[in-house]
Amino acid sequence: MYKIHYCSVGFLADHDFEPISRPSCIQIGVGSWHSETMDSSSAPQPVVMTLPYGDFSDEDFSKAIAEYKQAKVVGSQGSKVEGRLLEELFLRYPTVYIVSADERDSGKKHGGGPPYVVYVGETNDIRSRTRQHIELDPRTRTDWERLVRFMRNHQDRVCQYIIGDRHFNKSLTLDMENRLMGYMQSVDAVKLVMNRRTNAQDMYYTSDEFDSIFSKAWQTLHEMEPDLFPEEKAILDSALFKASPFRKLTDEQRRAEEAVLHVLESVIIQNPSEGFHSMTESIGPVQINNKAHTQVIVVQGMSGTGKTVLLSHLFYQICARYGIYGNLNDKDDNHSSKARQRSYIIVNQTEQANVYNQMALKLGLQKKRGQCVVGAVQFINRFSKHTNRNGRSTGRAADPMNSVDAKADVVLIDEAHLLLTQGSQSYSGSNQLYDILRRAKVAIVVFDPEQVLRGSQFVDAQESRLLGLTGSEHDKTFSQPMLIHEKSRDGQAHEDTFQVSHVRLDQQMRIQADPATCAWLDRMTAKDGVIEPLHPDPWEHPYEIKVFDSPKDLREFIRYKDREQRGEGSLGLCRLLATYDWPYSSKKHPDPLDSSRHWQVVLRQGDSGQWVWAEEGQEGDGEFAMPWNYELYEAQGNSAANHRIAWAELPFTIDEVGSIFTIQGFDLNYAGVIIGPSVTYRNGKIKFEPKFSCNTLATNHRSEPEMNPVDNLRHEFNVLLKRGVHGLGLFAVDPELRNRLAWAVGGFASVQD
Repeated sequence: MYKIHYCSVGFLADHDFEPISRPSCIQIGVGSWHSETMDSSSAPQPVVMTLPYGDFSDEDFSKAIAEYKQAKVVGSQGSKVEGRLLEELFLRYPTVYIVSADERDSGKKHGGGPPYVVYVGETNDIRSRTRQHIELDPRTRTDWERLVRFMRNHQDRVCQYIIGDRHFNKSLTLDMENRLMGYMQSVDAVKLVMNRRTNAQDMYYTSDEFDSIFSKAWQTLHEMEPDLFPEEKAILDSALFKASPFRKLTDEQRRAEEAVLHVLESVIIQNPSEGFHSMTESIGPVQINNKAHTQVIVVQGMSGTGKTVLLSHLFYQICARYGIYGNLNDKDDNHSSKARQRSYIIVNQTEQANVYNQMALKLGLQKKRGQCVVGAVQFINRFSKHTNRNGRSTGRAADPMNSVDAKADVVLIDEAHLLLTQGSQSYSGSNQLYDILRRAKVAIVVFDPEQVLRGSQFVDAQESRLLGLTGSEHDKTFSQPMLIHEKSRDGQAHEDTFQVSHVRLDQQMRIQADPATCAWLDRMTAKDGVIEPLHPDPWEHPYEIKVFDSPKDLREFIRYKDREQRGEGSLGLCRLLATYDWPYSSKKHPDPLDSSRHWQVVLRQGDSGQWVWAEEGQEGDGEFAMPWNYELYEAQGNSAANHRIAWAELPFTIDEVGSIFTIQGFDLNYAGVIIGPSVTYRNGKIKFEPKFSCNTLATNHRSEPEMNPVDNLRHEFNVLLKRGVHGLGLFAVDPELRNRLAWAVGGFASVQD
């Protein structure tokens, strides 16, 4: 029979009992129970109570509880009071539950890839909710119809985990449900989360107990089914969790979201008969006013201010609340107006696009990769006329400025500073941002001017005004319509009007450091580049900053921290990074005659003992050489699969050095940064030397004469130094910079540190 199992965390700690061994496939309930006379800090191992899942009458539940008590779980005396309290815990208190179906090898359609489909919910009556899911939901919901059909064919592969606690109330169970959805969406083994309601709560009477209760419940779940419930630290480290729409927003992020949704609602037209599928608690399908100017909301924030979390939360809210959900049929040929999605996330960074694609697939926002998560060129082509002046069909927009074919309702652009402001081999226009805005009714643009890293991303005076980089636009909730003048490739003038408003994020979310340490990093990466003594606040969260006199010592420090993090259940996420001062090419091999050679970060130790830049070499005595910039993907022989995982989450990348292109937009627990010869310290300030950089995209004036290469290198330096959540290790090639950094932090660190 299909079974339910209940498990109690911390139940009746003053009695001894023997846990019931669980069957090969079970349903588990997790709960904590604290009698008023008990020490709640004492928590025994979970115990299990079984019930056939298809039987949900009062008698079935009572029988299961009786069997539970007979197994001496309630106590050696068999206390009637404690037995009654146990029954109340699961049948009268609020509970949270997870239904999981293991679909691995269940047919070609669902076989392969992540095996689990899960549903997360909370209820005041588990019996009634179980009945609803099995008998009623399949009549109106295709996801439940599929799950119940699978259950009846595979009774031993569908499980339910029920979480109960005496301190549960409605707000706390909603918080539990919300965080569980965020966790389950981040698990590699989960391919679909069926309930997609966001319910993060604010303050309530027992909110200070939530984290402790949740962690205890998750730990018990992990012990019972580690494949489905990994270590909590591994979840917290994953790029999917860090971009999850179920993460609780800060007050600043919540205000920003409300401001964006206020602008969106100003152009919404209610249209209940439109017929688009809407998600849980949606106000219903809507239309966007097609006659108004394109609404542009610019969200500006520095590195680490939580822009990605806000964007994913916004996209999810837009789908769930307004029914802007798109056409998810399997016949999307990307050309038919009926097949186009209604809302999109545009990402021009490959690894970040992979994260969004996984998120959208697991939450049912798209059925295949690339439906609602797209690159800039892909989106522009999808909403363009594919013919040239002779009427011949082309594979892309012949002239993106003048070939607009339709408009998406809502477009969200992550990392808009990565968009091109000139033509390229795959893009025949002159400004990707403007070409996207022409194809959107509402556009939410996330932008950080401090992350413009190359000439092809150069922002001119007109675009600076639109983005709120000049003047006082960012202080306004709404601004006046903005007229954009642009010339097409044939020299003809073109004008567009956009209604623009601005939102700012200022609170540092990534770096878990005291304000003095954050300010020290900000001053060092600012235009004046001042390195002052570091005086962290001893009463605040500790943040490690260590400076090394050898790149080998820095490497050992990062490897030690990675092992330490993994020992605590984390993914590790401690990696070496470097400024782009060593040659690299994805199009050619460094040595055509030796396939084992890699592009490398190389340093040699001179006769004086100082480490100096070297272009080529192999590690030997007194020499440092490590592959970098994705070189080990090919060595692993599975590059296509690896590229779907964030660079830092791949275990083998501990043996290579990452660049700005591997780490931008992602977090590390500890970042070890090798500062190459393009960054020096002269006359009391940090100075950048473009002639020593190998990143021609950042230093080549020919592509954009008004570009300042020094600004690009400073932005690169800023991004690299602000990747570490818990700490930062530094080694500088320039002796003056290295010594100044060591002076600022109180001396060089040793490997033993």
